[in-house]
Amino acid sequence: MRVIGIILIAITIISCASTLPPVEPSSSMMKKADTIILTFNEAPSQAYENFETHLGNQGFTVIRSNEQPLTLETRHKKFDPTILRLFGSYSMKVNATMKDSALHITGTLASGTQVENAGGKNSPVKDGWNKLVKLAKEFPHQQIYYSRN
Repeated sequence: MRVIGIILIAITIISCASTLPPVEPSSSMMKKADTIILTFNEAPSQAYENFETHLGNQGFTVIRSNEQPLTLETRHKKFDPTILRLFGSYSMKVNATMKDSALHITGTLASGTQVENAGGKNSPVKDGWNKLVKLAKEFPHQQIYYSRN
């Protein structure tokens, strides 16, 4: 019993030590990236309004939109199963904030877990990240960056 306790403590310490620190935004996607940043040639308020429309066109329902600061949040949208097309359906919401004339986009699963560039290809975290990247890339922008907080 004592050996099991020591092993669990060692695993906990190792998992905490493997946490990656935040990094500056990069045009190359990094491991554990959790934020997508889009820059625009148009006015921030116009880009924000256009992104809100884009989300609606992609099946997301905006439930909160603030003008100061420019932030929005969607309802959770349900996605089909990811594991063997039988298990792993999940819901994800999108959050977006206009900071320094750039749109910062994140996603959160219904469980409260942030989507990020991590996990297996069939995990909701990774699949949600891939859907968030696709959503961002389909929106007209000047430059795309990835960040890890």
